[in-house]
Amino acid sequence: MKHNLRPGQKLGIEIYPGPTPQLQHRHIDVEPRDLTLFLATAAIEKSASDVLAIDIGDVSTFASYFLILTASNTRLLHSLVDELRDRARDEYGLHVRVEGERSEEWVLLDFGSLIVHCFSAEAREFYQLERLWSDAARIELPTPSEIQPH
Repeated sequence: MKHNLRPGQKLGIEIYPGPTPQLQHRHIDVEPRDLTLFLATAAIEKSASDVLAIDIGDVSTFASYFLILTASNTRLLHSLVDELRDRARDEYGLHVRVEGERSEEWVLLDFGSLIVHCFSAEAREFYQLERLWSDAARIELPTPSEIQPH
């Protein structure tokens, strides 16, 4: 699926609406950048470390943004995945595709134009996505002290 959304465009996403695997396509009224910032803030609130948002739209055809974060342990990794999935559903009605959900190293949440990479520290160091996407622009994120608790 090719994603060429630019600022001002809205996110159209394929949604799995629950336990039934029937695919629906509907328009979601959230810009991919706004979703990226929203989920980055949620990850920081939930104690993710080294949270990084990257605008890959100019160097990629499959997504517009990456959100990369690190969990200090397996329990936090899965807690972050659950939190981000729940926040996207509760705030925007989004249901996400999750890859590697049973992994203890790397779980990927695919929102279409936004892909969230949840890593253990060891996996993040090994895969070094920041280095692979070094040509992409970084997005400034709030610091933990700037965030009001949810």
